[in-house]
Order: sequence, then C-alpha cells, then structure tokens
Amino acid sequence: MGDVTFYVRQHKELAEAILGWETENRYTVYDANNRTMAEARELSGWLARNFLKGARPFEMDVTDRDGNYLMFLNKEFAFILHRLEIRDGKKKYLGAIQRKFSLLERNYIIEDAAHRTVFQIVGPIFSPWTFNIMENGVKRGEIHKRWSGFFKEAFTDADNFTVTCPSTWEGQRQSLLIAATLLIDFVHFEN
Repeated sequence: MGDVTFYVRQHKELAEAILGWETENRYTVYDANNRTMAEARELSGWLARNFLKGARPFEMDVTDRDGNYLMFLNKEFAFILHRLEIRDGKKKYLGAIQRKFSLLERNYIIEDAAHRTVFQIVGPIFSPWTFNIMENGVKRGEIHKRWSGFFKEAFTDADNFTVTCPSTWEGQRQSLLIAATLLIDFVHFEN
C-alpha cells in the first residue's frame, strides 16, 4: 500500500521573535499536495506559557479548513510524564498520548478510546529530531523535525515536522498521530 506523508508547521508571531514572549501556538497540517488538512490553536494562560514552557497545561482546538471541529486536545501540568487526551469534534473520547519513563529513549504510548495501546513513538536519545512510530516492535513511520531556517531556529521556537505513516492509517490513527506530533513539539522543542 505504501506510506502517506503529511507536514505540521508551527506559526509564529513577530512579537514573539522580537519580545521573546511565548504566544499561544498555532499550527497548520498539510498533506503531500500542500492542501490544508487541519488547523490547531492553543488556548492557555500567559503566565503558564512564559514560565512553565513545555510543562504547561493547555487546551487546543483542531479544525478542518472549513472551521469544523476535528479534535479537542487537553494536557494537564506535568514536568516529566506528560499526558495528552484527545476528543473528537463531538467531544467523544478518542484516546491519549502518554509519555513513559525511560533514561535512554523518549517513549510515548498511544492509546485508543478503549485504553488499548495502538502504537508507540520512540525517540532515540542520539537522534534528537527523530521519533520512530512503532507498532508491535516494527517501525511503521517517523516524525521528524525539519530545519526551519537560521532566523526561525535562532530567534523563535517555530517548528516544522514531517510525518510518515502507513496509508492504511486513516481517520482515528492519523488524528492520534497529529496530536502526538503536537505534544512532541511542546515537550521537546518549546524550552
């Protein structure tokens, strides 16, 4: 069947680059043909964003290009073992992404609505921009942070990601993968 690739791009405000204040994150998810699949917008307080960084609690609305709600994301405050809960556009529980403790890797378990593990995401410690998507011990795809250019990398924390997964992973699995990419950005690249 092959793989499908999509891209997650974080938007940054000029004020954030100039003043250094963290603003609410906004993302656009594109397919391989550069068509918008989804838009995501963080809802959080100024103090939490600027003092708690990646540990901060937040809610996030994810909509399609027409403004229809696709997902609602909710992350509670956590320094280490982060958990993101995902609900669909009707606020029905879809699943969660849970970071697991590990000294040598960055491990995440992705659960479906029945709390069953559907896949894992493992970030090798010596490949800080790469996260392997694993299903039953087999690599099925990858989340990779892309170089955003000198100015963006030096003066903002705006990040771009390329995500590959099996083409059969549509609907709920792809939604969980988008949510996992957003959590990875918060936890590993917001500091």
